[in-house]
Amino acid sequence: MFLTIEVDVIYEETKKKGVEIVIDIRDEVWGDRHFAIQDPNGIGIDIVRYSEPVTD
Repeated sequence: MFLTIEVDVIYEETKKKGVEIVIDIRDEVWGDRHFAIQDPNGIGIDIVRYSEPVTD
């Protein structure tokens, strides 16, 4: 079984629903693409696509 999450799609859907984005979507130098929200109890939820960093 696989659970596939498209980070960009989830980000856009989350914004449309008016959920507060705590960390805006971004690409990190180590390769991850992510954004973060917070649940009503204050627990941070980081939505991430892990990938290898691009090296030149």
